[in-house]
Amino acid sequence: MPRMAKVLLVLVVFVFALGVTPVSAMTTLVMGTGKPGGNYYTFGKVLAEVVNEESAESGIRIKVVASEGSVENLKGLESGKYQLALAQADMVFFATTGRGPWKKAGSQEKLRSIYEVYTEAVTCVATEASGIRSGKDLKDKRVALGTKGSGTRTNALEVLKYNLLRPSDLGQALDVGPIQAERLMYQGKLDAFFYTIGHPNPTLQKFLEYYGKARLVALPPSPGMLLQNPYFVEYPIWISDYPGTHNKEGKVPTFGIEAYLMSSNKVPAKVIYEVARLFLANLDVFKSRLKVMLEVKPLERYKIKDNAWIAPYHEGMLKLFKGVGLI
Repeated sequence: MPRMAKVLLVLVVFVFALGVTPVSAMTTLVMGTGKPGGNYYTFGKVLAEVVNEESAESGIRIKVVASEGSVENLKGLESGKYQLALAQADMVFFATTGRGPWKKAGSQEKLRSIYEVYTEAVTCVATEASGIRSGKDLKDKRVALGTKGSGTRTNALEVLKYNLLRPSDLGQALDVGPIQAERLMYQGKLDAFFYTIGHPNPTLQKFLEYYGKARLVALPPSPGMLLQNPYFVEYPIWISDYPGTHNKEGKVPTFGIEAYLMSSNKVPAKVIYEVARLFLANLDVFKSRLKVMLEVKPLERYKIKDNAWIAPYHEGMLKLFKGVGLI
């Protein structure tokens, strides 16, 4: 055997003796998140950090990709563009039942749940001068509902529906996202905008502080609304988190939707098991970087949910539940 071949053979044997996974065997998971600076994107970055730090042993790496959010992320999982993603529970429900943005495509059967990461609240910001104090007050006002196909827009339309309003009842119904909506409000061209986010949100905190002439609108869900939409939960937005708002009350009632870490049934169970294990083992790291996750329960206090109305748990997650005696 030539000398160079012997050297390479010795190196390969040495690498496997150490238990280090060769680069060629590395599994890279592409993860759909959200806009840079947002909670989805930050969550993805932290998850990539904790997983990639162990990649020499696990053979798994995560590549974070910015996206438009839930709808794009779920479509990416279904197509195979993404192997991990974050999404609102209502968007997962629409995808698995072929509703909303998936009405034409039909039910998406590959989607799998991993774990709830935090609750996102349907948030409406209005100028103080507009006089908007409730969903009904949006009539004849200039309102940014969110970009087409976004979770924010879908939630905004729900608010209008339960207040017996349609987009045509507004003074202007703008298909723009929160960032552009903030600019329009600064310019005096907008009365209100919607934003489905986890709280507290640093971007919204800065806007309310710098603008100084806005308030959060109360959107309390009715019992019928909660009954008809199992993915909605009552949620309070604490005013102490937003000192720049004109609200005087201690909290603003609204409704929220849980955000899920998602995958597809095409990703091996052993891979999702390892990703979920590392995520939950480093939950304190996530909570230190994302205040919206302060109430996320650790695995030993987790209550398994009936996800039949969203998407079934991934096989790898079920293996983790079984390992700690939850099933």
